[in-house]
Amino acid sequence: MISSWKLGVDVGGTFTDAVLYNSKSGEIIRAKVPSTPYDQSEGVINAVAVLWEQLRQQENGDVQVLTINHGTTVATNAILEGKGARVVLLVTEGYKDILQVKRSAVPGGLGGWIVWPKPKPLASLDMTIEVPERISTSGKIVRPVDEKLLRSRISAMKALWSFPPESVTICLINSFANPAHEREVARIIQEELPGLPLSLSVDVLPEIMEYERTVTTVANAYVKPVVTKYLANLAKKLGDMQIRVLRSDGGLASMYVAQEHCVNLLYSGPAGGVTGVITQVAGRTSFKNLLTFDMGGTSTDVCLVENGLPVVRRESVIGDLTIRTPSLDVRTVGAGGGSIATVAEFTGALRVGPESAGATPGPACYSKGGALPTVTDAFAVLGWLPPALLGGSFQLNIDEAMKAVHAHVATPMNLSIFEAAEGIIRIAVEKMYGSLRSVGVEKGKDPRQFHLVSFGGAGGLVACQLSMLCGTSYPTIVPPSPGVLCAFGDACTNIKHEVSCTVIRRLSQLSVEEIVKFCLDLRLQVTDIMTNQGVHASAQDVNYLVDLRYVGQATSLPVPFNLGDLSLLKMAHLKQKFEMAHKEIFSFFLGGEIEMTGLRVIAQERLSESKPVPHSVENTPESHTSQSLQSSVVKKLFYGSREYADVPIYERILLRCGQILKGPCIITEVDSNTLVIPGFCAEIDQVRNILLWPEASSTSTRVAENVSETLEINPIVVQLIEAGLQNARVEMDTLIQRVAMSPAMREQLDYFPMIAVGEGINVGKMVCGQFGSFIPGFLSSWDETIEEGDIFVTNDPYSVNNAISHLNDFLVVTPVFHETRLVAWVANLGHFTDIGSIVPGSMPNCATSIFEDGVQIPLCKLYAHGAANLAIFKIIERNSRKPEFARSDMQALVAATKIGARRVIEMCKRFGTDIYEKALDALLERNKTAIGKLIKLTVPMEPVYFEDFIDDDGFGYGPWKISCTMSKEIDNDAEVVVFDFEGTDPQSDRSINLALSHEMLKMFIAIYLLTVFDPATVVNDGSFDLIKVRIPEGTILNPIRPAALSCRTHLLGRLFDVIGALFGQNQPEFLSAAGYSDSPHFFFSGWDKEGEWFQLYQVGFGGIPARPHGDGPDGHSLWPSMRAVPNEFLESTLPLRIDRYETVPDSGGEGLYRGGNAIRIDYTFLESGTISLHDDRWYTKPWGVHGGGVGMRSRKTLIKYSVDSLYPTRVVLGAKEDFVEVAEGDTLEWITWGGGGWGNPLERDAELVAEEDEDETGPDREIEKSI
Repeated sequence: MISSWKLGVDVGGTFTDAVLYNSKSGEIIRAKVPSTPYDQSEGVINAVAVLWEQLRQQENGDVQVLTINHGTTVATNAILEGKGARVVLLVTEGYKDILQVKRSAVPGGLGGWIVWPKPKPLASLDMTIEVPERISTSGKIVRPVDEKLLRSRISAMKALWSFPPESVTICLINSFANPAHEREVARIIQEELPGLPLSLSVDVLPEIMEYERTVTTVANAYVKPVVTKYLANLAKKLGDMQIRVLRSDGGLASMYVAQEHCVNLLYSGPAGGVTGVITQVAGRTSFKNLLTFDMGGTSTDVCLVENGLPVVRRESVIGDLTIRTPSLDVRTVGAGGGSIATVAEFTGALRVGPESAGATPGPACYSKGGALPTVTDAFAVLGWLPPALLGGSFQLNIDEAMKAVHAHVATPMNLSIFEAAEGIIRIAVEKMYGSLRSVGVEKGKDPRQFHLVSFGGAGGLVACQLSMLCGTSYPTIVPPSPGVLCAFGDACTNIKHEVSCTVIRRLSQLSVEEIVKFCLDLRLQVTDIMTNQGVHASAQDVNYLVDLRYVGQATSLPVPFNLGDLSLLKMAHLKQKFEMAHKEIFSFFLGGEIEMTGLRVIAQERLSESKPVPHSVENTPESHTSQSLQSSVVKKLFYGSREYADVPIYERILLRCGQILKGPCIITEVDSNTLVIPGFCAEIDQVRNILLWPEASSTSTRVAENVSETLEINPIVVQLIEAGLQNARVEMDTLIQRVAMSPAMREQLDYFPMIAVGEGINVGKMVCGQFGSFIPGFLSSWDETIEEGDIFVTNDPYSVNNAISHLNDFLVVTPVFHETRLVAWVANLGHFTDIGSIVPGSMPNCATSIFEDGVQIPLCKLYAHGAANLAIFKIIERNSRKPEFARSDMQALVAATKIGARRVIEMCKRFGTDIYEKALDALLERNKTAIGKLIKLTVPMEPVYFEDFIDDDGFGYGPWKISCTMSKEIDNDAEVVVFDFEGTDPQSDRSINLALSHEMLKMFIAIYLLTVFDPATVVNDGSFDLIKVRIPEGTILNPIRPAALSCRTHLLGRLFDVIGALFGQNQPEFLSAAGYSDSPHFFFSGWDKEGEWFQLYQVGFGGIPARPHGDGPDGHSLWPSMRAVPNEFLESTLPLRIDRYETVPDSGGEGLYRGGNAIRIDYTFLESGTISLHDDRWYTKPWGVHGGGVGMRSRKTLIKYSVDSLYPTRVVLGAKEDFVEVAEGDTLEWITWGGGGWGNPLERDAELVAEEDEDETGPDREIEKSI
């Protein structure tokens, strides 16, 4: 028996890879066999059999391997394919819709709701049981479990089930603070539903945030029977071999622990590659700071490794689900070898991915029926691949690849076939570059301090290009056997487990002894679990993490510490470490009071150092030269618009330590290929890594060079620059979410960055963003100097020609100079929680002028020549009831514009300023052409009229009419669409007015057109010359200063209903019903019993209108990327309890497609204070179309339990009210409105009607009616 061999097996979509690794000698044996999707265990057994045969031949005797370390996608596939278990979900009463509503966010940009197909949740409503119970955020029992009522609900639901459940989830509100109720419900379930596997949130994820905890626990229950069955089947086939499964965080779990905590396996596959890099590169070389890059067939995974340790994140995205489990921070971009290249119909833009040819039919060059060009086909066309793959056993069909690229890319773009192929690769690489940048930027890391490690089947082909783009340190590294590195990582990693708990306490209220006790309790739990997996306590390394934040901050930072330092240095130790981490990530620290939100203890098996893979002396004799190692040549290789003849191909297995190969050349091996481009060389190090260097670098101080591209303007360069702009926008988003403190910006994502043209005929036009350009309004108002280092700020709509629309929105504008030339404008708009005014939250219904809305900051320089105007910062903070929010949010807006400016300058250096500016002009012209086609196609010559209303101004006046006529004109031989708002009501004396920016309205119109016909198009301001807007002055859409503007949200939202109705009257593709088109706001504020100020600002959501292709989602946001703040977070920071957060049955209009249902939220106030309401559609109903019904109207009711707890007074509140006093114990019943229906309800699918009837009149509701 040989125990030094370690076996790792990784299952991929196309191949199953297996590696036998000898920890004593360093020898590796590998196998690659086709995957068997119908039963992954078959592929595993086949791969193991191939290894066994190889090992037996070498050892000439029987060999026994005791353990298999297995990376599997069984859990992931069950979710992605919808093939998990039927799950019963038990939730706190009032939270039945937690999976349906999620966080209310609709993915995509503005207008994404029009085409978004809402996915089905993992546990359906008819399998959801409401538990009569309630626990507070502190763990206090507010309402004991009503066992009798719960059992009756379970019995009633059992009688309705068509198919029995296969798994059970229990997730109750605030169970992280007290697990007693979940344990009690589990006892009842085991009696009522015996034999079913149970997943309790207090076991799976005992952490705050109710949706994330619920969906994670449901995912665990959903995949548990699938994983259990798979592992049992595999164990049976493997016999006595012990199975250990790779977790998402890169550690291993025993078979039993993997079955119980199977949600921790969802990122099992990508984690293996990162652990392989850590073993082979970080563990065996001097390179410890790494950016890993794993390019496979359908996607590419990237991860950051610092000081030899991978970054771990708390959330992972699987399909459309965000699962909260510890996982390596692997980011995935939809661009791999199989990604399909297409040319957009309306814009002519080249796109690569996310659609993939997969294993079947695969790339055209595979000759398996694929006809569409892929990235692999582009590699083949350019000669970057050897004539055959997999050691020569798989011949490539270059002719088919050339046909595909020629027909689908080269011809429609008027490019040569080689230009088209290079374009495909460059677009794919640009997407990967964006992902690599984001993984570092989010952590505040400089890529120049990291080495790129490229692996996967195709990673080596683009390693040189990526390293130049990223500016990473050299060398770039390609480890041995890069195509099976995930399996190698599986073989080399160790057992690991993590436990956690939520503890929300200020450090000033905690003692060191209390923290130590929490830690020791968790340590006992985790060491017991590790011991049960066969790891003795003496062989375990235990680490501690505490999650800390400033009081009032939305997101916590994980801070590592040890108990010895804590006991010695006391709380000052934690404070110092937190502030250092805060400054590193956010660039500042606040110095305020610090709060602990949780503790985590991580234990892992201690491993002996692994041996490096040895060189085979037999295969690499000292006498070999580069020429003798050459196995063949590529007749023609194209790179950088040049052709190279007779490019050598080297067999990697023959290369020896110290060998240096000059590019261009190809290094080939069974599972991968590496392209060494011209100007680079490849060196083989002592552990068989390929080190890629620019030839000009010295061996002692090799650093990244600035590689400038000398290019002419062409469609590919235009597309590269657009991708670069999009990457910059993502970085701006990421930075804002890192730095901003307010829930409005950090959680609700109420901010909008953009990049615009600097000078020329298109000056100020937005090329990247989604809310229209702010720059024309700025330029029309500013008549003083604009110099390098200046940054401008304002929140006054009237000072920038309505570029912003109310005082809560602060606009930061940064001019971008390169070599004294103004090349761009970068701007950011963000909603501030409070900017003064008499009403907390600064959105007074009662305001009669802009002077009552809040503090006005006229357009001015926040920075001049790089120096901050501190007085402006102080004025903004001084006039806010939440100064810490104002300070951090302003820093976030400024920092985001600076990072955007840096990226623009990098593009100017890379492509040349002239090319960059021409590309922006081309992007704008391309968008103008696309919108022009759509205007011609969709807008009739005859005028189309529509009017709609907002109900009132809060003081008895209304409804207020928006009147608009859409027509078409011919202007300079172009068809131009005109929106004329003649007939719109005069401006209000109150604050409902909207200072409507023409640029913003034009953006709405362009997005509406493109969302329906080509949603992948990046919208810019190019089409604005084809759209005319006429708004009479002095109306509610064009008020005259000093009209109040603070409550303009209702008009802003209603514009969407109007635009949709205008387009839809002649084009059914556009005609959605009316719906939840506003953002009703709710404010609650006051002084608590401790004398501290509290203030809630919350945006509500409702029923999305029914669309031409389906139902409107329930309780979601119409606005881009906005999402709800978790209720458990609100309860932990504010004196209130949210007793209900659910949809209102049948509040959406009936129809062939029904409107989305409204949301009901019951706020119970735990302190006295005042509330403000901003709402609409309490009077006019959201209309339906094509025979669809109207949506339900909104209503707000204050239930005065403080006056009479048994027979409380119910006070119906107006939709728009300020200064409503509430007392401790009172409840606000807050109901938004539903969406209108689409089409004849009698034509609706009968099965859907029956399912909805069961969901909305199920056993819980029948029982409630009877008691």
